[in-house]
Amino acid sequence: MAPERKARDLQVDEDLKFEKAEWRTERIGWIVMALILLATLAGLLGPGPLSERVAGDPASGLWVEYNKFERRQAPTQLVLHVTPGSGTSRIRFSQDFIRKVEIQHIDPQPERSEAGIDDYTFPFVFSDTGTESVVTVYFEPGKIGMLDTEVTLEGGPSVRFSQIVYP
Repeated sequence: MAPERKARDLQVDEDLKFEKAEWRTERIGWIVMALILLATLAGLLGPGPLSERVAGDPASGLWVEYNKFERRQAPTQLVLHVTPGSGTSRIRFSQDFIRKVEIQHIDPQPERSEAGIDDYTFPFVFSDTGTESVVTVYFEPGKIGMLDTEVTLEGGPSVRFSQIVYP
């Protein structure tokens, strides 16, 4: 039979200075995690209210909805609002955009794509001229950093905007 130990016989080493430092570190960790969660919900690390942007003027005939903050290789989209003239409308994208993304799909489908020296052109035939048409470009950013884009409606307005691509 083992002798009974009393509470006063136990040896417990305490290091209050270390424990306070550990508690402080834990609280800082919780604060950092809460800030990251809030930034994510707000849209600073992807889609969300602080990320949603509009470039261009609806009265000009071309304006773009996009997210300011994107993630590398994450599916995303640009929504182009176009007021076309008669016949074929040609939408040009800057070379920088085309080089840094992988276009998955364009809706509606353009007639073809034309590669130029500084840009890529996509001709579209819209059924209702003079009314706003919507073109959605589904893509995945391939490079981390700034993604500078210029979208031009040939013979019409041009819209420039920048996106930040996170890893």
